[in-house]
Amino acid sequence: MIEGIGTILIARPPQAIADFVTDLESYKLADWKIGRVLHQERSDEKIIMRHDGRLRGLPGPAVKLELTRVDPHTIRYRSLTSFPSRFVLRFEGGFDFRLTPDGTEVTHTERFHFYWPWKWLAEPFLRDWLAQDVQAEMQRMKAILEGSVSVRRC
Repeated sequence: MIEGIGTILIARPPQAIADFVTDLESYKLADWKIGRVLHQERSDEKIIMRHDGRLRGLPGPAVKLELTRVDPHTIRYRSLTSFPSRFVLRFEGGFDFRLTPDGTEVTHTERFHFYWPWKWLAEPFLRDWLAQDVQAEMQRMKAILEGSVSVRRC
């Protein structure tokens, strides 16, 4: 398993941040791992999403995930079994919000579990990159939500 964790203070209320991260079309401006959004279906506190993407510039299989709003300060997501990703990886993570006098402290976690034989190649190749990418993703999210700069995908 590899993991990336990023924490940042954003001068916005938790609900605005939650709205942003639960809309893949918007969120992919901050998370450059997300490619084409293939499907989004909302029901109550759950969202089922399917998208393709890239990890360290390499294309990966389309993934299906379930995002759940646990409470006003917690969002969790996990991959669901789908073809062809079920042969490559599963992932999980989430967002935790803590209100402060200066805004909302956001902690974002991403965990990737690769299956054999991908595990032996992907994890060493992606470990340090993922840790840096999640922190950069948080910086882009802050810039977008605070409106301080225009962020473009590379």
